[in-house]
Amino acid sequence: MNVTRPRPAAIGILTSRLGRRFVLLFTGCALLPLLVFAWLAVTRVTGQMHDDLRTSLHGAAKTAGMGLAARLSQVAGDLSLVREFVERRGRTGEPVAGSILHQHLGERCAAIAVATPAGTETLVGTAGMALPQLDAVQLAHLAAGKPLLVAHGDPVRLAMLAAVEPAQPARGTIVASIRGQWFWDPEELRVAGSQFAAFDGRLQPLFQTFRRLPDAEPLRLAVRARPSSGTFAWNADGDDWVARYWRAFLQPQYGADFYVVQAQTRATAYGVAWEFTGWFLLTAAATLLLVLLVSLVQIRRTLDPIVALSAATTAVASGDLSVRVDVRTRDELGELGAAFNGMTAQLRENIERRARTERQLVESRDAALAAARAKAEFVTNVSHEFRTPMTEILSAVEILGGVAAADEGAREEFAAIALRGAQRLARMVDDVLELDGNAAYTREPVDVAVSLHAAVDELLPADRDRVQLAAVPAIVVGDAARLQQAWHRLLDNALKFSAVDQPVVVTARVVGVAVVVEFVDRGAGISRLDLDRIFEPFCQVGRDQMVDKAHGTGLGLTLVKATIERLGGRIEVDSELGAGSTFRIALPLALPVPVPATSGQG
Repeated sequence: MNVTRPRPAAIGILTSRLGRRFVLLFTGCALLPLLVFAWLAVTRVTGQMHDDLRTSLHGAAKTAGMGLAARLSQVAGDLSLVREFVERRGRTGEPVAGSILHQHLGERCAAIAVATPAGTETLVGTAGMALPQLDAVQLAHLAAGKPLLVAHGDPVRLAMLAAVEPAQPARGTIVASIRGQWFWDPEELRVAGSQFAAFDGRLQPLFQTFRRLPDAEPLRLAVRARPSSGTFAWNADGDDWVARYWRAFLQPQYGADFYVVQAQTRATAYGVAWEFTGWFLLTAAATLLLVLLVSLVQIRRTLDPIVALSAATTAVASGDLSVRVDVRTRDELGELGAAFNGMTAQLRENIERRARTERQLVESRDAALAAARAKAEFVTNVSHEFRTPMTEILSAVEILGGVAAADEGAREEFAAIALRGAQRLARMVDDVLELDGNAAYTREPVDVAVSLHAAVDELLPADRDRVQLAAVPAIVVGDAARLQQAWHRLLDNALKFSAVDQPVVVTARVVGVAVVVEFVDRGAGISRLDLDRIFEPFCQVGRDQMVDKAHGTGLGLTLVKATIERLGGRIEVDSELGAGSTFRIALPLALPVPVPATSGQG
């Protein structure tokens, strides 16, 4: 029963103690944390965005610098090729084919010349190539046998020099003028939304993609503070830029350095951060307004518990103990509501406990009656099953008493009948005794495939021909005789409930750390309603036990299940009426036994 709460009368928010408490609560617990959270979120997010921008620009500058270094490596390889041509000419007198060099090197080099004391010879490009002037440091670099990179001319061009013979640099120098369109490829050097610039070791501009070259002084100040890489502010093309530089450090290899710069406008770089900040502050303000509105609503609803308690008291007086009041305040009303709910809960629990006790008494009575019926059925089934072999024995012995001593054939026939009855009776006694689960089991390695074949061999020839067996060797630890007997019972069960022209398929395969054995028949099948009862002692499902009882005691599947579980396995059954049954057994494989190492004696 839901308690209908009448609308409380309107009161002033600050005129009541609870109203003032709510105002302080929402002010201290909502407004202050919201402001702190907004400040922390904006600071951390924008800081992370700035770090990501610096990392992105640094990676782009480094990638561009490494790309330029790779191009210089290609030019250095071209100079090595020219040196080979020149050396070959010196040995054989064969002239250097300028067309061949242009075909291989023309894409990267605008001109290639060889300067010797005798003069300058142009191999690729136009004659009259201007050779750069070298200082002592550059000459020493050439003398060390390394290629030398120089920037010269106006506009600035790059050239790479190499000694014709590194051991004797005075004999001549190979000079290659690097083709600028190939070396400075803006599409590869700059990333989307950025501009690119390159400077030499003295911070002289080499190449840039700005409309107008920015002032290099901010870069010079940044390099002085951090020579390898850093971030600085730049003003170019009338905009403020965020720039990141990276030193390629080509001095040891090429006698020169590059400073590679990637830059983005502040509007592009920080646009996302600024947009986030604006939207976040707008969201925070809207949230604050919502909190204030919710606080006013909650304050208005503070007096609701009084009306609810009154209505709930009336409902309890009329006998409805399921009513509860929802009062969560930490004041006198909250204590009163909790006490009221505790009282109704205790009353309801007492009634439910009494009902549970009555149900338990009924269930105990039903369980006792079921146990008595089970005991009676057990005694009836056991006596019925024992009576048949006992009748055979008594009849055979009685007839033997009247057979003449001379009739040896009749005496042997009835003695055999009595023996079979006694053996059957003994087996039934053993089966019943085994139900208590205390029978002794041996623990020895057993090959499941061998055990299955042995169980099939025990069948009559006509039944044996109906079994289709496919088993792989698999060793388990268990009682070989009882395991073979379990297989025999499953085979007998499958053959018994299948037509004589239907096969029984038995497979054994290894799955992980277990061997899985399946017995599949196409017999009458078992109703899904009876699957939980097939392992009960003396239970033969799907037929009337008095007038349609199958041959057997009804203990076979019970003993099979007990044997499999004693060996650490499990048994499952899938069946459907008219479609046959599948019994699936999983047994754990035996762990390999380590063989102790033996040491030979000489």
